[in-house]
Amino acid sequence: MTVDWEAVQRAWELVFASDFEGFVARYGEGLSDLDLSAIVSSTVTAETWDEPRVGGTGFITADTRATWMDTEPTGIDAAAEDLVTWGASSSADSYCWLTHGAPGDWPVALFSHGVDTWTRLDCSMTEFLHRVLSADSRVEVMKDSALWDAGLHRL
Repeated sequence: MTVDWEAVQRAWELVFASDFEGFVARYGEGLSDLDLSAIVSSTVTAETWDEPRVGGTGFITADTRATWMDTEPTGIDAAAEDLVTWGASSSADSYCWLTHGAPGDWPVALFSHGVDTWTRLDCSMTEFLHRVLSADSRVEVMKDSALWDAGLHRL
């Protein structure tokens, strides 16, 4: 999948993490057999989307930010505007970055739709996936996911 990262970064006024760019280049819109959709970045932002079907990252991020406000997460030092959604599951779980610091250091914020809770995981997107695919106890919140213990051989 080809993404004009320069245009995306100008629109979002963010530099996206290189591991995400690499993931999208290799896996496109995710790992459908493992119920992981990558929300492929576009120049439509959370502030500029106008229709869900054309919004991509912009629409999903706007929706996730609204969920953040509705669920009033505790114990996570961030504002809704700090969230950018990079992935989702069919059960409406959302995988986000908290855009604090350098892009390669952005922690993952996971919204578990079934229990309406947020979890902060201090690791990059690819480290998060590595941990889930290898059933690492540090991400046990994901143990009911199709990704859990699916093995790194899948990548």
